[in-house]
Amino acid sequence: MEVMDSPYKHATDSPSKQILYELEQLRITAQEEFYAQLDRENHEREVVHRAILAAAAAEHDRVRQNAEVEREKLELQIEAERKRREDEARKELDRKRQEKSQREIEERKREAERARTAELEEQRADQARKAEADAAEKKGRDKERQDAEAARRLAEKQEVEAKAKEATIAAQKAHQTQQAEAQKPSAKPTPVKASPLAVQTTSRNPGRESEHQRYREIHHRLKDLRKFMAASAKQNTTLKKRMGDMRREIKKCVGQLTEGKGANRTPLQQIINVLKESATITEPKIDFRQFLASPPESVEESRGPALLLYQLNIFGKAVISQFVDEAGVSPKAADPVGIIASHIFALNDFRWNGISMIDVLIAKFHVVCPVLWGIYGDENSTEGRARLGWWREEHGGPWVSDQRHSERMTGLGAGFAGISLRNYEKARLENPYPHYKYWQSLACIVNVPPREATQTHFIVLKAMIENYETRFLEFFGDAALAALRKALVDFPREVVDKSVAAKAVAVLPDVLKRDKKLTL
Repeated sequence: MEVMDSPYKHATDSPSKQILYELEQLRITAQEEFYAQLDRENHEREVVHRAILAAAAAEHDRVRQNAEVEREKLELQIEAERKRREDEARKELDRKRQEKSQREIEERKREAERARTAELEEQRADQARKAEADAAEKKGRDKERQDAEAARRLAEKQEVEAKAKEATIAAQKAHQTQQAEAQKPSAKPTPVKASPLAVQTTSRNPGRESEHQRYREIHHRLKDLRKFMAASAKQNTTLKKRMGDMRREIKKCVGQLTEGKGANRTPLQQIINVLKESATITEPKIDFRQFLASPPESVEESRGPALLLYQLNIFGKAVISQFVDEAGVSPKAADPVGIIASHIFALNDFRWNGISMIDVLIAKFHVVCPVLWGIYGDENSTEGRARLGWWREEHGGPWVSDQRHSERMTGLGAGFAGISLRNYEKARLENPYPHYKYWQSLACIVNVPPREATQTHFIVLKAMIENYETRFLEFFGDAALAALRKALVDFPREVVDKSVAAKAVAVLPDVLKRDKKLTL
């Protein structure tokens, strides 16, 4: 700072001026010290500020460095996460490729398996056709032997008849001689004793026996139909192959029937398709009336497609086999089969002149389970067992065991109930076998004379009622309750022979009371 020179610096003439000069100097000195102090303080503050700024810069650098480190860590984490995701995506892609490759391999294996299966099926079909051809040839030879045997018997019969005729002529001549001698006065008439022919019936209900025989005749005609179709197939190879394929398809589909809502939709449709196709093959034809127990008196056209009737017969046979093999062990398995059987014979496509051909199936019941219509016989005799529906292991072989017979009758009894206790009130189709047929059959069994009732009657009776009592009550109400009391309480109590089957029927009311709250 520039210091102004005082005018009183060199004043020596006056003491006051000298004092003023000294005071001015003091003031200037004080001012200089003041400004020097300010300068020192400013310098100190500048030093402090610079130190603070340096510290702030250092802190900023530290924070920046820490941020850089954190940023680098974050970038490393992000990069690691990106690589991890890429690895997972690559692994997932590899897994999907492997799965796709595995599926393709498995699909090729399945295709190969299906091809092998188809080839095996074709081989089995060829073997079956060859076996059928061999069987047909064997049947032809047997038929020739039977014809020769029949011719021999006919010749013997004619010979016997000729001898009988000669004996009759001789007797007539002798009688004429006796008459001539009797006209003489000395002769006395000689009385002649007559030998009436004794006629014995095997049933106490001729009407029921007659109906049973009509159905057995239908069953015999069905066997003739099979021979007729086999002979027709020999002349038409296309018919032979298609007929065999249809037969195998029907048997396969019936064997697939099972319990469960909607479970049988596919096999049912396949059976319908096969039967519809058989109905379109109009040649050869056959008279349908001979396969009805009560045929109409007059119709415009009595003949229809023989192949349709043949396949209906195959279907009925498969149904009976399913009842015997499956329902005999598990009676509830009879119901879905009964539903399908009733539906097939109810369809208009398979009716003849509006009449259901279910007699084809019922005829088989008359052969394998006659007790459903009150037929009885002695189970200890060959004839009685045949009348009751006992089966043989093979033609002319031993009878099946008691256990197997019981299973057969159980399945057939439950199957008959499954067919006859169907409700068609809400259906557009007509019931082919109304529920009153169940009542009639139940009445036939419980009206068998107590001394004639056998274990077979009780096995079938139990199978008919068990699992179907609720449906029976829905159809007949209080009348059904009375019928159940007669069948399950009175009938077992009246019989003489208390077999195991009779005792099983006798305890059924307790089971119904416990499980169904039904008191008889």
